[in-house]
Amino acid sequence: MQTLEAIALRKSTRDFDSSKPVAKEVIDTVVKAGCQAAIAGKPGESLHLTVCTNRDILLEISEFTAKAMNIDGGRDFSYGAPVVIFVSASPEQMMPGIEIPNTACVVENMLIAATDAGLENIYLWGAVQATAKNKELCDKLGIPEGFKPVSAAAIGYSKTGTPEPRELKFSLGVNYVD
Repeated sequence: MQTLEAIALRKSTRDFDSSKPVAKEVIDTVVKAGCQAAIAGKPGESLHLTVCTNRDILLEISEFTAKAMNIDGGRDFSYGAPVVIFVSASPEQMMPGIEIPNTACVVENMLIAATDAGLENIYLWGAVQATAKNKELCDKLGIPEGFKPVSAAAIGYSKTGTPEPRELKFSLGVNYVD
């Protein structure tokens, strides 16, 4: 698959088949793609990736998130994805707030790589923000001391199949300055 084909095919999925595992080699490829993201600063010192395939922990995060956000329980924040890759940042960043675009670049690379590998995916943020406030959950995830989860990529296979490619088109406001 070519890059633009993967971008056109990538779509947020909310119907993962949690019973269908993703091969470790595929997960590793997705993680390596995230490690190639264009980020500011020293990546090895400022960002960390945590791959979670433990459904019990993911469901515990869902329960905590529901309570923290005052929403009804029973909602799975990962939409049943068998793999969630958390991107955490250290407070030791080269400038305030840079961890947000840095982690976004890492997640986007992983989402495109997952699409290229035939996996469905979704960018996660809200539940990750709730998780960052819970030391017990961060410890269960093995988030290194001094880091906090900022965003995540959920990957896996859809229950309903692969979406149709979209046409690449201008869907945001665009202007050119010559």
